Amino acid sequence: MQQTLTVSLALLCLGAGACAFFLLWRARFTSHVDARLGLLVGEPRANVNRLTTMGKWPDAVSLLPAFVLNRLYRAGIELSSDRLAAILIVGLCLWIALTIVLGFPVAIMIVATTFLLTSAMIDYQARRRMNALSDAMLGYFDRVRQLLVIGNSLSVALAGAVQSSPPIVGEFFSPTIRRIANGAGVAESVSHLAEEVDLHELRLFSAAVETNLRFGGSLTAILANLIDNIRRRAAVMREVRVSTSQIRASAWVLGLLPMIVASIVMVQSPEYVRWFIDEPVGHQLLVYCAVSQILGAIMMRGIVRTSY
Repeated sequence: MQQTLTVSLALLCLGAGACAFFLLWRARFTSHVDARLGLLVGEPRANVNRLTTMGKWPDAVSLLPAFVLNRLYRAGIELSSDRLAAILIVGLCLWIALTIVLGFPVAIMIVATTFLLTSAMIDYQARRRMNALSDAMLGYFDRVRQLLVIGNSLSVALAGAVQSSPPIVGEFFSPTIRRIANGAGVAESVSHLAEEVDLHELRLFSAAVETNLRFGGSLTAILANLIDNIRRRAAVMREVRVSTSQIRASAWVLGLLPMIVASIVMVQSPEYVRWFIDEPVGHQLLVYCAVSQILGAIMMRGIVRTSY
């Protein structure tokens, strides 16, 4: 009887989360349909924007820390308020269901593991996009320099170089180009982009543009020196990464080995794992293992980051 009640409560929590997610999705879909119909019948743009804005839900995105928003921006993930609210509601219901079925320590460990894996995926996506943008910067700077040589202004050169660059460059530079076209300063716009992206090449480019606009001189010569320095830095970074490849491989093995061993033990000996779920001492050991794994991952990440 107690087991049936437990399973029923867990299913009820999951159903509540799924229902909340469905209601949010339907409200978002309805708002988009109303907005498109409004455009077809010729409603003012202000009314269309009001329809596409779901004001019933709190702006949970504004509560996120700045570094989280920056990481999401670098990863190319657009997180709206209603989508974040749906994720939080479904996550809360899932956590309550896991707490009812498996207990509080196990539920905490599962939620923490899911959070860490999600953070790792977002971090990987952000680093992959930043590496692609960094590789495309040399070609972009060289196109800007060529357009400046033939007599174009800096704003025109920036916009023209984006058109012939890879899509990743246009994705990050398009807001800057629009900001300049709407009357913002070139140095201010480029500096704002460099702060948002936090890329070494863009910071150097921002400093070069700001220095040239303030003190004058030949920006083409500055860009030529900048391109040469970036190429030298890229060559040094490649050598350092090759030299530290063994350290990074060892860190990955040490970080994944405990989770792989735990998964194998769970498959081969379910009774042994059940002791950690049923006994209070097992709960304490699970919390200790999770905390140790997190601290070890943080320390190994710090060691790897200092090695290159």
